Amino acid sequence: MNFYGFSHLPKARKGFLNRTLSPITLFMADLLTLTGVTITRGRKPLASDITCTLPAAGLLLLTGPNGSGKTSLLRAVAGLLDAQGSITRHANIHWLAAQPLSPSLETPRQYLTYQAALMGAGKLSWSADPFAIARVLDTPLNKLSTGWRQRVKLSRLLCAERTLWLLDEPTDGLDAGAVQALQALVKTHRDRGGGAIIATHDPQFWTDAQTLEMVVPA
Repeated sequence: MNFYGFSHLPKARKGFLNRTLSPITLFMADLLTLTGVTITRGRKPLASDITCTLPAAGLLLLTGPNGSGKTSLLRAVAGLLDAQGSITRHANIHWLAAQPLSPSLETPRQYLTYQAALMGAGKLSWSADPFAIARVLDTPLNKLSTGWRQRVKLSRLLCAERTLWLLDEPTDGLDAGAVQALQALVKTHRDRGGGAIIATHDPQFWTDAQTLEMVVPA
């Protein structure tokens, strides 16, 4: 399969785009630094005084119950939500929200082509297919199950190179095979020096990771 996610480099491989992928140059640099980050909604705190660093090739899991601020922290790191304290990014990002794709008349091919254009990527080659979506590329999203729409959404990660991946509940709706494909994709991204922050209720899927346990504010 012509997919860099199933190759643990040393050599560059062709990826989802028709171009050569090479190891990320910031391999020895920290990708993200949070210092005293506090997020509030009105007067209600959603996350308080968070300080941590994500190194190159790092994986940080955000765990905790619903309402503990996992998504809010991801949105703040993505620059989509104001926060107090300091958020210093040394990498460009992929942001994948938890919301499932709408069951629209759009096809996966149309969706991914549009997403690639938004990210300034070149023409998609369709040669890489870690989530096995080739057979549904021209099937309207409203004809696909929640799990298949999640596979399509995760395929956005291959539309353009980004060093830091922010993934909100990426395993929701996935079967075992798709979870394994995502695990392999994240592993190879890290092998190349990239990093990821994953908000999850399924930490058992992820090994060799830092964990930040979020709590519901009092």
